[in-house]
Amino acid sequence: MLVIEAEQGERLRLGHVLGNYRLIRKLGEGGVGSVYEGEHVRLGRKMALKVLHPDVASAETIARFFNEARAVNEIKHPNILDVEDFVTAETGEHYLIMELLVGEDLRTVISRDGLLSPSRVTKIGEQVASALAAIHRAGIVHRDLKPDNIFLTKKDGEEYVKLLDFGIAKFLDEKQGLTRDGMTMGTPEYMAPEQILTSGKPGSQADIYSLGMMLYECLAGAPAFTATTTAAILRGHISDPVVPPSQRRGEQLPPVLESVVLKCLEKDPANRFKSADDVISALGSTRAVEVVRVTKPQAAVSPNPARKPPSRAVQMLPAFAMAAGALVLHMLPRDPEKKAVAAPPPPAPIVAAAPPQQTPAEPPAAPAPAPAKIDVTLLSKPAGADMYLGDEPLGQSPVTAAIPVSSTPIALVARFADGVEVTQTIVPDRPLPTITFDKPKAGTPVARTRPKAPTTPPPAAKPAGKLNREGTIDPFK
Repeated sequence: MLVIEAEQGERLRLGHVLGNYRLIRKLGEGGVGSVYEGEHVRLGRKMALKVLHPDVASAETIARFFNEARAVNEIKHPNILDVEDFVTAETGEHYLIMELLVGEDLRTVISRDGLLSPSRVTKIGEQVASALAAIHRAGIVHRDLKPDNIFLTKKDGEEYVKLLDFGIAKFLDEKQGLTRDGMTMGTPEYMAPEQILTSGKPGSQADIYSLGMMLYECLAGAPAFTATTTAAILRGHISDPVVPPSQRRGEQLPPVLESVVLKCLEKDPANRFKSADDVISALGSTRAVEVVRVTKPQAAVSPNPARKPPSRAVQMLPAFAMAAGALVLHMLPRDPEKKAVAAPPPPAPIVAAAPPQQTPAEPPAAPAPAPAKIDVTLLSKPAGADMYLGDEPLGQSPVTAAIPVSSTPIALVARFADGVEVTQTIVPDRPLPTITFDKPKAGTPVARTRPKAPTTPPPAAKPAGKLNREGTIDPFK
């Protein structure tokens, strides 16, 4: 038997027998686990094995891993990946046994083919919506719908969709969830506004928003909101209008399809489709659905044409930011009755009457009032973390920072010496208590290392190339 040593740091190696399956080849690797093609030692049946990384095998992660198997097996839908078993081996490995898919994920298809045809997008949308309708009826929200988690295979010569990766699925009827308060989970480009603003407790409407964003990317080549920073992407979901995909594509799209996508992307969940079944019905209709369009308020026109309006960066400050990967939002309570009031400008000086035949002197311009600020004391455990307001350094903790009064959420970030970051989002519209940033214990998947901001906008999609020679791709990233 050919045995290939494992990569450095891995316990498993190709040729190793895990339970009843011999590991033949590694299909891919994600943040919490690796996926292998396995062959049953007696039956010869080939399956995919998703093995949890031992260094992240905390009680919570194991429970979430089991949650994935439970979520899939409770549904049994043709457009959802089949998971056969969840096993804990005597040697300590935790792994899922699931069907081995042959094909490619939607991310790879978009990277290679660019803009997809409207008819193809409609068929993909109907199948994904059918899978979502099934999981929502079972009281489950997927919470991470994106092209990477949509796998395209063939069935009877037709393209067939499989919904993958229920690793962060949430059971709506559970009194105690696996997600802690303050933890936001998902992928920024596809997160619904309420998923950002409600500390990661979205309902089924968030999946419908993510479906709309995914279909938008299929039609336009990129999600509706892309930027070099996570903060700008999240701000887009919350407040920016969606440019119709036909304008991004540069050609007309079927009105029915475009209206379905835009209705999925309504800012207010109440304005979206009530259910995924309604999405299926709308895609098969001959009439476009009604969409509530979001428009930005017009900027005031300056009486002095030579005076340029403030830049967008100035208008949008202070912006809030999140770390890409596992994201943390901790919204402090707001008092709607208290509002910051800027100090009134001083009265203009009185000018005495000028003598006859003399031009009176113009009074000096009143100085602009200074922006109102509040002092916020920032602590970290352990002390000495570098503190930031978005990307602006505030000093090392403990530090007291003067922050402009605003009703806009902003992100305060504590960056520890080893690169671990903890983010807390506040609304600086009133005096605030001391804010403490606790560094997570080793193995806690809440804080992530802060990525460097790219110098150019990110590509619309991940590059292709994960497809192996046999045409099988890792279905769980």
